[in-house]
Amino acid sequence: MRRRQGFSLIELLICIGIIGILMALYLPVLSKARHKAVQVAEKEGLRQHHLGKVADGANAGTTLTCLPDREECVEAFRHEVDVGKHEMVVTELRYAVQNEDEFRAYYHTLINPDNTTPLEYDEFGSLLARDPDGNTYALRPIDLLTETETVVLAWTFISSVPAESSSGALGADVIYTDGHVGFVRYNDAFPAVPTVAILSHEFMETWQ
Repeated sequence: MRRRQGFSLIELLICIGIIGILMALYLPVLSKARHKAVQVAEKEGLRQHHLGKVADGANAGTTLTCLPDREECVEAFRHEVDVGKHEMVVTELRYAVQNEDEFRAYYHTLINPDNTTPLEYDEFGSLLARDPDGNTYALRPIDLLTETETVVLAWTFISSVPAESSSGALGADVIYTDGHVGFVRYNDAFPAVPTVAILSHEFMETWQ
């Protein structure tokens, strides 16, 4: 009997089909692993960027913030940071906020372009931030050299649109003034709350 050489067309198609199925199974896993690796690198880059700010301030022997004005706060609210491999759009705060209500007041007083009322301060140097309803909150300027309590310093949104679900668990990578970085989910803890996401998204539309 003559010995058959090679594969038949059906066998070849079966092999291609099996390879296709395996690729369909493993590619999402590889994509998730790659995304996670990029996320970790960005977190560390963000942390190092802000630790460098602290070091620069310490070497200069001066405080890093001194009653920041509107222009400085708007500039810091959404800006690009080059952390080596990736350029990230980062949100930074110049005054310490502890909750959603204080963030609303911060945004309305400092970021909202329609608010041109002169900034006011109390006797301790804290900003008297007012929300759209007129409620007043005293926000102290963030001084990285003398911080005694941990407050939110900056963050990067995984998604700034609350209704968007394609990016998986929505939230933000947050850096605190003590140098640690953590992922915070929406509706769990500040600053990853819907209000912050909506206002940041609105700001990004005008900023772009």
